[in-house]
Order: sequence, then structure tokens, then C-alpha cells
Amino acid sequence: LSQLPSPPTLSPTDEGGLDFWYPDYDTSWAVATCLNTRPIPFSPGGRPTYSSDLECCQGAYAGQSSGVCLGLLISPPTMAPTSTGGLDVFYPDYTLAFGEGQCINDRPLPSGRPTYVNKQMCCSGAYGGQSSDNCLCDAVGVCFSCRCGSEADRVAAGGCPDLTCS
Repeated sequence: LSQLPSPPTLSPTDEGGLDFWYPDYDTSWAVATCLNTRPIPFSPGGRPTYSSDLECCQGAYAGQSSGVCLGLLISPPTMAPTSTGGLDVFYPDYTLAFGEGQCINDRPLPSGRPTYVNKQMCCSGAYGGQSSDNCLCDAVGVCFSCRCGSEADRVAAGGCPDLTCS
């Protein structure tokens, strides 16, 4: 076997990256990144290790003004994340006429708009004098008042035992 061009070794080395990441202390901190390459340039316990490249960048290079470590990730985090889904508060939708008004929790929250913890409180606060009950019909449902939907809508909702409409 020793006569082969690449004879087998008694101590083979694995190929590919490691299953952990470590900071690159051989590069200036301002532009350094995290590595998972072989051979490991330190003895066990000689450097911190992390389970992901993101975790390594956040742990070893937090505050890096160049952003190189985070910027070179396969899926780098954004510096200005945007949330998805509705807001945790409701506000009056002033794009509708008062009689048709409803409360919404769409993003983004318009500047200066009053907010409420739930849709029903928003309707009571912003559309309390609404004779159509449009907002509360939307917030509470067809059983809020006789002005909410039709009799067929109320039947389809399972009936409204506390509501008598003529």
C-alpha cells in the first residue's frame, strides 16, 4: 500500500466544514469573520465555539462597525427588520366616512393616530356616535345590533338570542 501515489493513512482527516464555528483571530477584529474550516488553528478550549455562523458573529463580533461578519452570512440579518402581520393595537380608519368607519390594525401605524388595545374599545372610543353601528358590527359581529347584517346573517351566525329585531 505504501507504494500507491496517495497511500491510505492511519489518521484520516475529515473533509468539509466543521460542525461548529469559531472567530478568526488571525484577522483584524474590524474586518474579521467566523470560520468553520479545517485545520483548527487552536487547541480544544483555546477559543469560543458556536453552533452557527450567526451565533458566532453575534458573540465574537457584536458591535463590529464594519458589519463584515454579519454581512458575509448566507442570509444576513437586516439592519431594519420589518414586522409582518397586524399591529398589537387598533386605530380608527380615517380613509372611510364616519358612518362607514371601522377600526383596523394594519401596518404601518399612521402618525398621531389614537390607539386602543382591542377593536371593540377602538370602535367605542372613535366611533361612539356612529348611528350605523358599522364599526361595532364589524368588531362584535352580527349580534351586536339589528343594524348588523340581515336576519339571514344572524341565523347563519347561530342566532342572536339577546337581540330582538322587528
